[in-house]
Amino acid sequence: MSLAPQITVFNKKMEESNPYYDYAFNWFDFAIKYNSAFLDASSKAFETFLSTKKGTAQNIEKNIRSSFDTTLRDDLNDNAFASSMTACVDSWAKMCELFGFNQFTANSYNFFSHANRMLEPLRDNINRTPSEVIEMKGRFNLLHYKSDLPTMHKTPLLVVGSLINRYYILDLLPNVSIIKNLQRQGFDIYATDWGTPESFDKDLTLETYAEEYVENAVEKVKEVTGSDKVSLLGYCWGGIFSLIYTSTHQENVKNLILHATPVDINKEKTIIENWTAHLNADNLVDIFGNIPGWLINIGFLLRNPVEAMLKYPRYFSEPRSRDEIIQFFAIEMWLYDSRPIIGEVYRQIIDQVYRKNLLIKNKMKVGSDMINLKNITIPVLDIVGTKDDLVPPSSSTSVMDAIGSTDKKLIEFPTGHVGLCIGTGAHEKLWPEVGRWIAQRS
Repeated sequence: MSLAPQITVFNKKMEESNPYYDYAFNWFDFAIKYNSAFLDASSKAFETFLSTKKGTAQNIEKNIRSSFDTTLRDDLNDNAFASSMTACVDSWAKMCELFGFNQFTANSYNFFSHANRMLEPLRDNINRTPSEVIEMKGRFNLLHYKSDLPTMHKTPLLVVGSLINRYYILDLLPNVSIIKNLQRQGFDIYATDWGTPESFDKDLTLETYAEEYVENAVEKVKEVTGSDKVSLLGYCWGGIFSLIYTSTHQENVKNLILHATPVDINKEKTIIENWTAHLNADNLVDIFGNIPGWLINIGFLLRNPVEAMLKYPRYFSEPRSRDEIIQFFAIEMWLYDSRPIIGEVYRQIIDQVYRKNLLIKNKMKVGSDMINLKNITIPVLDIVGTKDDLVPPSSSTSVMDAIGSTDKKLIEFPTGHVGLCIGTGAHEKLWPEVGRWIAQRS
């Protein structure tokens, strides 16, 4: 008599009733798949080394790195791996709930939220464009950037930031500041600062941010400037907010500028987008409330930890100027200066955009509104980085066919997600072109 059926039933009961077994099994499965991906990438890199007959040491190293990175990326982007990672994260989250670590995380972020308010004057003023804070109704502030330069365009520009990383990537340092670049072109600029949320903010919804908060910011800018409309510049998820708001309140928007905005996820998924689509967002939100920022950072590191480890020695392997070193560490600080993501907003965006791809299909519901991108008929500019490994070009460019605008332009620039913000080439060519496009329609 075979014992296989009884063993199967026993294992199933253990998985259902024992979170320790579940966690150990899923972690082991994930570790095996992750290490297999590294072994596969290393094997391909070694094959490339053996097959390289001639060339400079620099080119040989470049080919080996490319072989390793491409193979690792393809393996980690596999759906089976993403499912394994999801099971591991789910069982880990349940263990955190079992030991009360989720409450510890919530309390920690409450502490950091209060501490952040004391650190903000230091973080947000050193090397930043001077600004005044306009306190708003709701859990955010509105910034108005000061300038001694004359305002040459009557329509003010409102920058709508992402919820994942902080807004100041657009104003990182004076020589690579999008804010300063556009100020020099004569624009009066405002920006949303979503701050650091606390645990009791977890129930704020996508409707709260994309409609109520953006609406409050737009109305305040109109009130302060006397303008009847504003131009919106939405960065990353801020572009999603801007699309939603514009589709339902177009009468208040003069121009819409989308900057590295994920819209059509099914076209091409990066590692992060694929992992995100597989994650059990409901489980994470139910257990943690807000999504810990460090969890997102770990995801970024797991894409290629070898590259992350070698980044510093590679960068400092040659002499660097003081300005280059300052910029390098400023970027690093921004990358890991992560805020928790509001739970309900995360749940809604993951479900409707990353999993079901409803935004591009005009089937996304926000509050009582069905979002139809065909309702957008104002001028639209879409800015895309052709080397963006967080928001692939195809997931952004599809919006050009989805909107109803006839006055629309796509700018594809040869750089990555962060390069669009701080790249020297972007500031010499891209942002002057963006400024001219807005100016012609202000």
